[in-house]
Amino acid sequence: MTLKDIAEKAGVSMMTVSNVINGKNNRVSAKTIERVNRIIEECGYVPNLSARNLSNRTSKIIGIVISIREEEDNENYFENPYISTMIGIIEKELRENGYYTMVRSVTRKDELMQLLKNWNADGIIFLYQDQDGFLKDFLKDPPCPVVIFDNSCDYPGVINVRSDDRKGLYLSTRYMINHGHTGIAFVAEYEGNTLLTRRLEGYAEALKECGIPLRKEFIFTCPVTYEGGIAAGRKIASFRGKITAAVTTADICAAGVIEGARLGGLRIPADLSVIGYDDLRLCQYLTPKLTSVSQNVKEKALVATRMLLEQIRRGSPAEVTSVLMDVEVVERQSVISIVS
Repeated sequence: MTLKDIAEKAGVSMMTVSNVINGKNNRVSAKTIERVNRIIEECGYVPNLSARNLSNRTSKIIGIVISIREEEDNENYFENPYISTMIGIIEKELRENGYYTMVRSVTRKDELMQLLKNWNADGIIFLYQDQDGFLKDFLKDPPCPVVIFDNSCDYPGVINVRSDDRKGLYLSTRYMINHGHTGIAFVAEYEGNTLLTRRLEGYAEALKECGIPLRKEFIFTCPVTYEGGIAAGRKIASFRGKITAAVTTADICAAGVIEGARLGGLRIPADLSVIGYDDLRLCQYLTPKLTSVSQNVKEKALVATRMLLEQIRRGSPAEVTSVLMDVEVVERQSVISIVS
């Protein structure tokens, strides 16, 4: 069944059928639209998206790009629950708005440019912050609307959505202090990472505000992964009671800290209280259930995606393109009060 066949069967021109398919109905009567759509449904006609999008100068494709370091190229980032959760929320919102999702990880600038050359994406979502200046030149004059998460710099016209990272670790550290803890570990390989450095600053601010010295030996620069958390948890256990609490920068890392601390002979939370960051579903699957800093991941992903789609429809950037999401501590079972 072709466009011509449908037109002949409906008794209208091919242009009328094309207008109905593409939603250009201002010059087509409701009765004709109904007749054409009924014939399309009966015949099982599927429009050629490539040709349709070419004529509309749109691909209906949104690229989700994960920019990573070359030395991390062998890692499977889709095992990270934060990444998979974000992609799931974004893909659903795009699908419901008639867009298709292309997911790709890149390690080099030329790889990114080749990707954009081969795929005429209507928009790009960068899922990781630009921690190495990887996107600096690209974001100065992007070929299409762009979203970037958790970036410390504002680029004109580029949508930047991030959570209040400094406040997040300030809140989790104060939460521990309010529960009687003074020996509080910070777990994250923060050097060279502006997002994690902001979280370290929140940790340091809370300690200073409460008159607790910042001890460098209580800062564990382990990767923000499950394995990194296990390594940190083992080291924390070796301090033999001097550390009674740990604040982390990701729920998956907190899960590792709990496992590592247990392997080191500690009980959770009797000997070590732990707080995560992100408040993913993972928190409810752990034993004990994990207290975590919520950055409202779902809302964060939806706000960014909807702002991108609005910019695509409008054809120009909005006046406000930078959004700072608030954070809060969600209480569960992994923190207890202690008596000094």
